[in-house]
Amino acid sequence: MDWWREKKKKKKRKLERGAKLLEELIECCDGKSNPIKFFSLHQIRKATNNLNDSNYVFGLSNFYCAWYTGKTESHPMILIKSHNGLFLSLLGLVYLEQGSFCRDVAISSMVSGHKNFLKLVGCCLEPEVPLMVYHGVKKHDKLDHIISEQPWRNRMKIAEDIATALAYLHTAFPRPFVYRTLFPGHILLDEDGVAKLCGFFNCVSIPKGETFVKVDISYYGDIYKDSKYMRDGIVSVETDVYAIGMLMKKLLNGFSEVWLDQLFHRITGKIISDDSIIEKEDQRRHIQNWLFELMEEGRMDEIADPKMLEKMGEISEEELSQMKAFLMLSQRCISEVEVPTMVEVVKELKKIQRSTKNNSSSPSGETQFESPQDIASSSQTRL
Repeated sequence: MDWWREKKKKKKRKLERGAKLLEELIECCDGKSNPIKFFSLHQIRKATNNLNDSNYVFGLSNFYCAWYTGKTESHPMILIKSHNGLFLSLLGLVYLEQGSFCRDVAISSMVSGHKNFLKLVGCCLEPEVPLMVYHGVKKHDKLDHIISEQPWRNRMKIAEDIATALAYLHTAFPRPFVYRTLFPGHILLDEDGVAKLCGFFNCVSIPKGETFVKVDISYYGDIYKDSKYMRDGIVSVETDVYAIGMLMKKLLNGFSEVWLDQLFHRITGKIISDDSIIEKEDQRRHIQNWLFELMEEGRMDEIADPKMLEKMGEISEEELSQMKAFLMLSQRCISEVEVPTMVEVVKELKKIQRSTKNNSSSPSGETQFESPQDIASSSQTRL
């Protein structure tokens, strides 16, 4: 009889999750979304050889989630994300109880047609911790695993790709969606180097006529969260703008997990505690001032990723100006005054990348380069 009870339990769980998923689809996108395929647990096991180690692609934060590759008769290549529900609950994400999984599926289905989001195929609702199934490609890499291999031009493009994804969330739907949990582990690169965002379990929408919402504070990925969120749980589109500013800094300096703490200690001689929001804000303020001083003095070798600089060899004036403009734009994103919109961030990142231009009026045909101040200037156009 035990097998019968377990079967009934699984069926009930599947129906409840299906109902919750339908609610999320209606709430997020009026029931309109790309088709979602529901996989049985048997299909998942068959596709991945029972989640065999040979199908394991990579993990995230040791036990937060694991990724597997597989294939079915109708999908020659799929990518499966398996979460550790206990670990998520300990982090305060409560992936299952509050329907975060269903929110993840619903929003993933809405954005699947955009090149800068991981394309959702479907999900499996049967196991205790449900599974996400994405369209697979020949190669997927987690950004924080391979950042040291990326040249400067690729890092600029990654920033543009993710800013474009966030701008889409902010502007493509009747209500803006705020991602609010941006960090490198949620960014994958495909075989063409295109950055793709995934993981919408903490995504929230801004109600019509409002500019922010209040949420329970989560310290998950807190380095990418602004003080309004960390102090008061206030989430707005500026929450994502702050996060992209911090991501840009990390792209420039190489994702060292202890970089900010080391730099703060170097500047002040102090060590901050992990749970002090005031000390973290003090850390950020000191670091921004210090980075600005280094940038003004042209000491990019103390800011940029040493592995990247080593591969670049001698930095050209063009590349130095691009790095300065990139850093200045990131400073604007994390400031508390005149914060750019995400659409403006995308425009400025495009401008930085095409900052060399041929001046046809120059008889020598020399390449003319705009100053960092011109490159990172604020756009007046808001979409």
